[in-house]
Amino acid sequence: KQWYQRRVAITAGGVTSKIGSPTSEISDMAFSTSLSFLNSETLFVKLPRERSKEFISAILLSKNTELIERVSAEVSDLDWKYAALRAIEKFSKKHAADKDTELSRYVHQLLRSIDIAECFTDEHVNKKVKTEASKTIFHIRKAYNSTWIEFLKMRKSLELYHTILSTLHENVIPNMQNPKLLIDFLVDSYDLGGTSSLLSLNSLFILITKYNLDYPLFYPKLYRMLTTDLYHTPYITRFISMMDVFLKSSLLPAYLVAAFIKRLTRNALQAPPHIIVIVVRLITNLMKLHPSTKRLVHRGPEHPSVREDPFIATEEDPAKCNALESSLWELEVLNEHYCPGISSVVKTLRKPTDEVLVELGLAKGREALFKEYSKEWNKDPPLEFSEPLDFDKSEYADVFTF
Repeated sequence: KQWYQRRVAITAGGVTSKIGSPTSEISDMAFSTSLSFLNSETLFVKLPRERSKEFISAILLSKNTELIERVSAEVSDLDWKYAALRAIEKFSKKHAADKDTELSRYVHQLLRSIDIAECFTDEHVNKKVKTEASKTIFHIRKAYNSTWIEFLKMRKSLELYHTILSTLHENVIPNMQNPKLLIDFLVDSYDLGGTSSLLSLNSLFILITKYNLDYPLFYPKLYRMLTTDLYHTPYITRFISMMDVFLKSSLLPAYLVAAFIKRLTRNALQAPPHIIVIVVRLITNLMKLHPSTKRLVHRGPEHPSVREDPFIATEEDPAKCNALESSLWELEVLNEHYCPGISSVVKTLRKPTDEVLVELGLAKGREALFKEYSKEWNKDPPLEFSEPLDFDKSEYADVFTF
């Protein structure tokens, strides 16, 4: 029996090594044969871990998207999921220092295809269940944690890095046994600035609110991210939607919310029209949620803050910018904006009719805003009352159609 197992291992190893062959026929045949070897052994014993690791490693090194998709379809039962996770973890650890950033793209493709949602059903979460499947699921969830941590240490292209950050809060954190292991990765991403900081916000906020992460620099850094350049990036609507979530809590101090409101309004002076509309609506909601900030709007022309604004625009600390002592004189400027929609939303902010939150309208872009307000324009522009008598149409017949 041992002799037979050694011969099978040698044969299977030789076949697996051919998966990376540049000839597609050989590669496909090696893949199918190696998979048959592994599946045939599972009829009598558990999936051989070492050979499954060699199999997964050979597929990833082949950088063949089609083969990765095929093996993803095989990773359906619990044994295969556990073996695949352990194989990816070992592979990621081994190639963490490789300069080839393309390799991590194939690892990510396979890793994201492993669905462990079934491991979070009530039947398996209940610790009183002591079945063989429940034990395997416990190890799968544990392996999922360590595999993602090792994968995140690999070198990645900027595109893949941003893709991971943008999906981490939806596809990874809910499936992790201990999401706090992502703290270092997310904090480092948040500290990078730019797009990386923006994309890490959702995941970091989830760790703070749901997993009791103590990160007092979250709001000061969020405040520093709020620049005029941000209003002209493709991620601005995403950022505003996150701000709408981050600033909703009634436990936030008034000075902090006032600082964000003031900076949002100041930067809106240099923003595109469709972004100004969204920002003013956001400010309207924030003032309804935090009534103590309404003083920024209700201060009249005689207030000292109107003649000399105490707000320190260059101050990066929201606690020291004096926003609560200021006023939103910027609304007067926005009220004279050439876009008629901006004037109407500013009036809604200054004279709120109720405490119902307004829709931000994040889906509306420049084109939608133009179509919405162009309907109010006169469709029949004024023309010459009577046709001129000395106008000869024949002279322009080759250019215009009358």
